[in-house]
Amino acid sequence: MTSAALHRALTAPGDPRLRPLPDRVVALLEELHAPPRLAAHLRAVHDVAAQLTDALVDRFPQVSVDRAAVLFGAATHDIGKVRHPEEHLLLERCLFVLIVGS
Repeated sequence: MTSAALHRALTAPGDPRLRPLPDRVVALLEELHAPPRLAAHLRAVHDVAAQLTDALVDRFPQVSVDRAAVLFGAATHDIGKVRHPEEHLLLERCLFVLIVGS
């Protein structure tokens, strides 16, 4: 059963209004009991990817873009964090050390 918070993150219109995630991604996030914050993040990234691909195609119609693949990738790019959150923490630490120093 999907938590109310996850359901809201996946379905609420948002402000600004966000496009819905692909049904396959929603089903996967629900199956994994993803944190609502992750679902909201994926929706935001998916929406920006849609805007960028639309602008790219409008401005450069000669460029071939697999829009569905880009949007699916945007919608799932962090989904591994549900099962492997320690990798995210390790990456954050490495970036901190690179940027700020030890």
